Amino acid sequence: MSSEIKTYVIGEKKYEQRPLVLGQFRQMMGLLTGVTFNPAAGVTDIIGILGDKLPHALAIVLIPEGSTAKDKNLVELAAEIEFNILPATIVEVVEGFFDCNPMASFFERLEGMLKSLNGRIPMTTGLKPLSVSSPVETLPAETPSSGDLLPESADLTSGHESVS
Repeated sequence: MSSEIKTYVIGEKKYEQRPLVLGQFRQMMGLLTGVTFNPAAGVTDIIGILGDKLPHALAIVLIPEGSTAKDKNLVELAAEIEFNILPATIVEVVEGFFDCNPMASFFERLEGMLKSLNGRIPMTTGLKPLSVSSPVETLPAETPSSGDLLPESADLTSGHESVS
């Protein structure tokens, strides 16, 4: 990923955008639950798709100068950004997001890592090698031994244990 830091002036404050850290990634995933993006969507399409969520998304990715990603009050920051950011700056921030967080590169690296693991899992574990392109496998049906074991003295007809 790029280590580039982008700087923006919104209102009278400076904000930085960096590659997302885990906390920001989790915040963004929570915000985008249920949102569907077309892979061919452009910057203006993304802005439109985010709609009312846009100020909150900007608050997640932008860090006020002198602050950290962890120290932000997202509700207050979203309101501050919403009423100070110019449309041209919104486009710059969204474009900057993809410069700082090249998702295609991330997924390519993840796919390469999974392919390199293929065949490396010891067969003594009973696990099969990973396959990037195969569908998720399902487990075989449960067997009677997969649950709790009954005591040997259990009476299966009455629902009570027999006393010996």
